[in-house]
Amino acid sequence: MIVSMLAALRSIERVLASVLLVAIVTLVVVASATRYLGSPVIWAIEVTQAMFVWLCVFAADLTLQRAGHFSVDLFANLLPRRARQVLDVFNILLAGALLVVLTYHGARFASITGGRPLPMTGVTSAVATAALPVGFALMLITLTEQLVARLRGRATVTTSDDVREVM
Repeated sequence: MIVSMLAALRSIERVLASVLLVAIVTLVVVASATRYLGSPVIWAIEVTQAMFVWLCVFAADLTLQRAGHFSVDLFANLLPRRARQVLDVFNILLAGALLVVLTYHGARFASITGGRPLPMTGVTSAVATAALPVGFALMLITLTEQLVARLRGRATVTTSDDVREVM
């Protein structure tokens, strides 16, 4: 059941990220064209900025799911396999602790900004700032999933011979 819920969550996340990217590009093109024609869409920048915040947190989690974030493993690769596994679990726990703190403070920040409207649309600022606790919570779910996989022995620890192209 949890596996199917995670799969559904990941699908929703990918769809939302794709929709946001298309919407941002479309809105920027429309705003640029209307500005050039002398009838600018004045709220477009504000809306695209809010959508961009959401896109960034979804992209950060999608990248974390693929272990695509930047890492320096020069010294870790010098360790024996078991020590690398322990280090990997430690890093996940450390990042998870940071994400717990960030989720908490992101939620506080979103609640504080909830009373402040955006200047052009009048929509509450929490529409944009709520992306922070949601994104951090999604990354925490991803790290928990990766930690469980590593503890069950399903995840592999890379060796110095493994080459992985991120970009």
